[in-house]
Amino acid sequence: MNLTEEQIIFIRKTLSDGGIQNESLTDDVLDHICCVVEVLLKRGKKFDEALNEAITDLAPNGLKDLEIQTRYLLNSKRTITMKKLMYLIGFLGAATLSSGMIFKLMHWPGANAMSVAGLVALVFVFVPLLALDFYRYEVSKALSNRFRFFSGVIATVLIAVSIVFKMLHLQGASVLLVIGGFIFVFAFLPFLFFSLYKKSVS
Repeated sequence: MNLTEEQIIFIRKTLSDGGIQNESLTDDVLDHICCVVEVLLKRGKKFDEALNEAITDLAPNGLKDLEIQTRYLLNSKRTITMKKLMYLIGFLGAATLSSGMIFKLMHWPGANAMSVAGLVALVFVFVPLLALDFYRYEVSKALSNRFRFFSGVIATVLIAVSIVFKMLHLQGASVLLVIGGFIFVFAFLPFLFFSLYKKSVS
């Protein structure tokens, strides 16, 4: 059973309303969806039911997610380069911070400078880049997951900044540590263990 012009227009509008904005992707998805819907119609299903089934099979996480994943694949080379840079910064930050701690224990000069440089690289460069990458591709639309994600990032940054303040003997270190610890204990941890519990019983 061939689709009517009105049905094809309706499918195109459904794709647009679902979040697909790229014209090339829209044409490819439209062609695929129309073929699947025609097959399902021949099996006796109604148009609305066939359309919903075709879209769900193609994009179980939603049409917008399909476009995001397609864009990610198209930009994979640039993404891989950015990830290499991100993890290189993370490695250098962690190595510098660890070396600074060793220097501190051995009472060697430059310990504070190395520790602060490592913390700054980790907290203000690596963590934001990692959080952005994780948010774009991993965090679901559930409000609880988003809250857990943001509370974890904020707590990490505040605690790390308090450590830097403490090492440089700046005021406010204790306040930042208490606020960061409070967010970690009463915001991040409850949502983390609740999500782990839900996964264990599902």
